[in-house]
Amino acid sequence: MEAMVLPQLKAFFEPSIGPPSTVIVAGGRAPDITWLRELCSSRDVWAVDRGLDSCMSADIVPTLFIGDGDSVSRKAMQWAQLKRVTSLLFPPEKDLTDLQLALREAGGKGSSAIITGAFGGRFDHIFANVYSLIWAEEEWGPRVRCMADEKEVFFLIRGGESLSLSGLERGTVFSTLALSEECSGIDMKGAKWQVGEGRLLLREPFAISNILSGDAEGALIDRAPLRVSLSSGWLGVYVMTSLSAEQDQKDRF
Repeated sequence: MEAMVLPQLKAFFEPSIGPPSTVIVAGGRAPDITWLRELCSSRDVWAVDRGLDSCMSADIVPTLFIGDGDSVSRKAMQWAQLKRVTSLLFPPEKDLTDLQLALREAGGKGSSAIITGAFGGRFDHIFANVYSLIWAEEEWGPRVRCMADEKEVFFLIRGGESLSLSGLERGTVFSTLALSEECSGIDMKGAKWQVGEGRLLLREPFAISNILSGDAEGALIDRAPLRVSLSSGWLGVYVMTSLSAEQDQKDRF
């Protein structure tokens, strides 16, 4: 079982979906430059619209630029031309978002990917980004099960799969969120609180701000694993870094 390696943790899917070979840098909140460079090391990189600015700032030359150019800076576009980055340009008046176009392209190439630059900004964009991953896999085939930066990580698992995370620090806060109308057969190892009857509903999002099981007793060994499995549905597993988690402790329930 091969790992999906992020700078702050490792993720293992079972059955394995294979390690992502591509990083798609989207136009949301720009990831930390050092974090981005580590993520992109030895991976193919695609820039989606304003994500090209993040690539330029980190001096990471993408192999592909996708977008309508409505939010990317002129300086970044000139830089991409100088670096001879292949571009797929689209008009602003289109049905698919720039990220959805990238997901469709990934499906056509049989690519698996990690998305960064997907957080921050408008709620409707984040909402569309999450559900676009499900839609894209069912419609075009790419397995893009992770959106991440140095502050937040969001994984998707579907029925019949499990997700194991290692590298989690003491104080890590995570949530399990139903992305389909019903998620059943949810089982967690390494979590303080279990989902009642192993079932979550989309309209009842109560499984928020869980913690690792050892945190409650103060005996957790750092970098302990967490495992979440699912029988049916689509489930999101949201993880905050320890720094972000400390700020969230007062809101935990």
